[in-house]
Amino acid sequence: MAIRIGQGGPPNPVRDHLAEVRRALMRLHKTLIDSERPRFEAHRGGAVTNTQLLGALLEDPYFQWLRPFSQLMAAMDESLFGDEPVTLESARGFVEQAHALVAVPDGNVPPDDASPYERARQRDATVLFAHTELTRRVAAALLAYQDLPA
Repeated sequence: MAIRIGQGGPPNPVRDHLAEVRRALMRLHKTLIDSERPRFEAHRGGAVTNTQLLGALLEDPYFQWLRPFSQLMAAMDESLFGDEPVTLESARGFVEQAHALVAVPDGNVPPDDASPYERARQRDATVLFAHTELTRRVAAALLAYQDLPA
């Protein structure tokens, strides 16, 4: 049984699929932070507190690549929890943005040329699992959105 977020009322497949993509994106985001924290600490030269890590996530160039994930989650939250109903067009746009963030490059990319996201996905099974879950949710949402009237 899925927990409904935001507005109550009758089922809303547009909102429900977006909420599922959002949850999967949040899990991936947390998994990426957990995976990158030891590397950041090694890069920095020592352990960091949770507060220092939060500051680094917001400002340190090391985490620049992760900020689009955070920004997309914030935009989804504004849409899901805002006063205006979620439109099919806006939901599809958010889901397509999520897809673009985690798109797997075509062909073999040398490790030195891979994006930080791709390197994390390749080295950490938990990131790969979260990536797979998100891509499943994205595919389900996009398929459902095709069948809905505009």
